[in-house]
Amino acid sequence: MALRHPESRGGELIGILDGAAQLRLNMNVEMPLDMKVDGKSPFGVQRLEPIDVWLPADYPWSPPRFTLRQDFPRDLSHLQPDSLDKPPRPCLLDGSLEEFFAQFGLAEAGAFHMIEQLAIWLRRAAVGGLIDPLQGWEPTMRRDIADMVSLDSNHARGLVDRKGGWAVLGSTFLRCGPVEGEVGAEVQTWVLASTEQVPLRNKPEGRQFAVSRPGADLISGGTVTAIVWPDKKGNGSPTISDRYFPETVSNMHDLFERASALGCERGLRGFVENLERAFSNMTHVVPVPVGVVLCARRPFHLIGETSPIELIPYVVEIRAEPNRTSLLRKGNGEPVAPAVHRERLSRALLQEVSGAREQKPIALLGCGSVGSKIGMHFARSGQVIAALADSGWLQPHNMARHALSASHMPTNKAKALATELSLLDQSPSVHTEDLARALRDPKAAKLIIPSVAKAIVNATASLTVREGLAVASKSVNARVFETALFGRGRGAYVLASGHNNNPTASDLIAELYATIGDEEARRLMFDPNEGLTRIQIGQGCGSLSMPMSDARLSGMSAGIAEVLSNCMAEPKTKGSIHLAISEPGTPTTIWTRQEVLPFLEMEIAGGGGWTLRLSQRVADQIRSEVAMWSAVETGGIIMGVASARLKVVTAVDILPAPPDSQRAAGHFLLGTQGLQAAIEARHLQSGQTLFDIGTWHSHLADEGASQTDWTTAAKLAAERAPPSVLVIVTPKRFLAIMASENRRG
Repeated sequence: MALRHPESRGGELIGILDGAAQLRLNMNVEMPLDMKVDGKSPFGVQRLEPIDVWLPADYPWSPPRFTLRQDFPRDLSHLQPDSLDKPPRPCLLDGSLEEFFAQFGLAEAGAFHMIEQLAIWLRRAAVGGLIDPLQGWEPTMRRDIADMVSLDSNHARGLVDRKGGWAVLGSTFLRCGPVEGEVGAEVQTWVLASTEQVPLRNKPEGRQFAVSRPGADLISGGTVTAIVWPDKKGNGSPTISDRYFPETVSNMHDLFERASALGCERGLRGFVENLERAFSNMTHVVPVPVGVVLCARRPFHLIGETSPIELIPYVVEIRAEPNRTSLLRKGNGEPVAPAVHRERLSRALLQEVSGAREQKPIALLGCGSVGSKIGMHFARSGQVIAALADSGWLQPHNMARHALSASHMPTNKAKALATELSLLDQSPSVHTEDLARALRDPKAAKLIIPSVAKAIVNATASLTVREGLAVASKSVNARVFETALFGRGRGAYVLASGHNNNPTASDLIAELYATIGDEEARRLMFDPNEGLTRIQIGQGCGSLSMPMSDARLSGMSAGIAEVLSNCMAEPKTKGSIHLAISEPGTPTTIWTRQEVLPFLEMEIAGGGGWTLRLSQRVADQIRSEVAMWSAVETGGIIMGVASARLKVVTAVDILPAPPDSQRAAGHFLLGTQGLQAAIEARHLQSGQTLFDIGTWHSHLADEGASQTDWTTAAKLAAERAPPSVLVIVTPKRFLAIMASENRRG
């Protein structure tokens, strides 16, 4: 099979050992004619290259491996990291060799395509085409390296200047392997660097190099990471490293040589000497891994980066043994492990990995099961959570669905969530007071909703918190969102307020009650059998909750987080209602969106401070009805909700006038035939959420309330539970009146 490849020029079996086979394959390398005449390219690639092919014992479960001749040029990119005593290995593709090989099904086809990749690699190597300047500089290959240095690359690059030098970052480490083992062999390390620049010190009372041993072969503790960057040249220009070095460093001698080639030797020696001084009078019973990052300035930007600074990390261990001559037991022969760089956990990293858009900070009210899930979703996408608020404490029954584990019990929910979020580069303020009360205090509200927060997510499922937010929104500049589940987790809604908090969350929930048309959605929202059920959580106590699995709640919460994220990215003009219903027995969920225009807001004359909020949809219905009876006055019943705490009447529906109503050019008299039955039917249809809140009628001229209107308002007030509103629609405007106590007599 290999011999049938067009670039193959013969081969042979070298030998078999323990079931693994070694073959020699001679590969023709296509190159320009002048290079062919010379027999090799200027980059050291020969016209005929001998390739060793290794077939593992478990072939075809594992793919073939390729190695180049021992003296193959090492200054080419796309070479796997290896020490100089091993033959170089080409990196043939960006991804898993195993998956590439397996995708072809037949082993012969997979091997043939791998040889094709090898032929392409050799052609590009021959003409120096393994690095494309338009694409960017190819970072030093570090595949299959076990050791790791994690740091914020932007911060590290920000330390680099033209003069050259070094800086030390406070770090932590985890070391796996025997105490007498060496890095790069029996020991694996992970060094996590912070962004805090620290002086080198090792004092008994200090924690910089403090260690602990949680297991026989496991050591963790504090350490440092050195960031070393190149000196400037003698003429003052920056040192630019335009030569590619594959990773061959295995000890301190190699590391100093590599640092010298990159212009970083002075800085590296300065760090090592200062490290020795810091430990001059100290001993440690265990080795401590130290991170070293050489910063190479390349001639152009790196692939996928805007910076030309390449970070090349290593790990070396210091051993502060008694009677030592150096922290490096073997001096220049001390083992050094090349390390792979991983970005430090940060909001920026989480946002990039999530592919999330940049969002303004939020305040999250309610840190229960739904709120905690939303908070974690937001934090994992890099969304800034500026504040958390919840007065409740985590209890055993919360563990059925809460985003946090039982290790946080017993703790206030907001504090527990803040602790978890701090591990995701978040630092929210925490508020544990009663929200319904605190939001009504302007000073307290500004603490719960800090000025940096431009969105409020209310996940409390509390009516009093919703109304408290209506008060707070007058003193804080943030868009209000509300979300909750219903129907035992088969339904969910998200309410997004409009510009200047119009429509409000209270407007939107009333609008939802009035307009919900899907029969299944209405049943889930209003059927008592699908709603809140008292669950026994301890002897003599219960809790209002909805039985549902964590999987169901998590699925819905994930959808809620997506909807909230999308809404926050939109201009806050109209309000919107987002409703989710899942199919029974499946995770399939359908989300619908309903846009809601700003409500008309007017003071109710005679109402003693009461306000009417009229749905634009209802206003349009009334105007349409008036147009049908343009020569006479007409009217009907208004349905909606009222809040004595806010002194607000919200109108979201109308019922037609009964058939015995009287319409004339100078008056309208509402009939009674079937009226109470129609009101009761609409009340029940809305899950007993909408009430008869008054009547409306039209005037043919643009005039205010007449004495007859006031008399009618008094009659309405006497017949209905307060508040009862009389709405007048003229050709130009809407008016609202309410009979006060002195007018009722």
